[in-house]
Amino acid sequence: MAIAIERNSPPVRSGSFGPQWDMGDEEIEELIEVIRSCKLNRLSGSKVDQFEQDFAEMNGVKYAQAVTSGTAAVHTAVGVIDPNPGDEIITTAVTDMGTIIGILYQNAVPIFADIDPRSGNLDIEDVEAKITERTKAIIVVHVFGNPCPMEAYVELARKYNLFLIEDCAQAQLAEYGGRPVGTWGDFGCYSFGGKHMTTGDGGMVISNRDDLAHRLKWFADKGNPRSPVYEHYYLAPNYRMTYLQGAVGVAQLKKVTDAVRRKQWVANHLNEVIDGEKGLSLQPVLPEATHSYWVYGFHVDAETVGANAAQFADALQAEGVPANAPYMVYPVNKYPVMAQQRAYGTSDFSYASEEAAAVDYGSISLPSSDKFLETTVVMPMNPSYSDQDAADFSTAIKKVADHYRSKA
Repeated sequence: MAIAIERNSPPVRSGSFGPQWDMGDEEIEELIEVIRSCKLNRLSGSKVDQFEQDFAEMNGVKYAQAVTSGTAAVHTAVGVIDPNPGDEIITTAVTDMGTIIGILYQNAVPIFADIDPRSGNLDIEDVEAKITERTKAIIVVHVFGNPCPMEAYVELARKYNLFLIEDCAQAQLAEYGGRPVGTWGDFGCYSFGGKHMTTGDGGMVISNRDDLAHRLKWFADKGNPRSPVYEHYYLAPNYRMTYLQGAVGVAQLKKVTDAVRRKQWVANHLNEVIDGEKGLSLQPVLPEATHSYWVYGFHVDAETVGANAAQFADALQAEGVPANAPYMVYPVNKYPVMAQQRAYGTSDFSYASEEAAAVDYGSISLPSSDKFLETTVVMPMNPSYSDQDAADFSTAIKKVADHYRSKA
């Protein structure tokens, strides 16, 4: 039963919230320019080049390669490091499947480490415990925009001579140690789908690796250098971003800093509320880090509050405030593509090696990953939120918490 009905009181919020992105005349003008030029393809115009240059400058890196999605960004990074079939790549199971797809397409083997049950980020001790002689790389995911301890991961990667890839799909403009995430590893991967900024779909890979710059460019274009001759050096997909997307990206990139700053303001307001409510707790942020809050997450102690995270989220929705729990129904290792190794036709595809065939992904024990999903409530963060919106979020959280605690 919805809490607003049960208490015979009106919901905290009855109106709608503002848009997820700031879209307007700037994007329209950029698109008109591209359409009038009749150069919509990556190979004919200039907007994607400008977008890449602006993105690289914003992050203080040498190279930025635009691609078609965040999934394509991670796949491109994996393709650039060129694993052998059967090589292992360690990552988290609390992530979108887009983090995993590129590993599988390159015939490498996903190895799942557990996470910190509070922050949601990879447990570096479990990552190190999963390293073997077949390990090629580590992919860290900055969950919700909350940075991982990147200095420690850089040291770990160097210790074992591994590549380090950062999945920054949710973490654009998040920082660790005063530097943007994505600049610590060999590659940083971004998404422009439903994230801090949008190009409809789209993504970006950034790097400072001079020795891999050509492969980064070519892998996103069918392994084709195009100059001085047209030929294909290796198997690779076509992930070229269109100039329509690039045009929107040029405009959106000018707005994303203000968008993230507004999200951080709202999140800091909610942090004060959560910190003062018995039974609720924050997603911890490292002292050296700055969270960018793609979404806002907090934990519910079911025993103290008298309701679990899913019940708490349902009650917030009844109060007119968007919220959901769990963030994911279960970790990605339990998806059919992993648990049943569904890949190519009806073949008993073993993910490239006998060792991978022996991995029972569906039965892997990741207790902290399960705990994180059981206790976390997720609320969307939009740059359009007003002061009143933030106040309504706060009022609803307090109302729901008071209600359940009184019953408990």
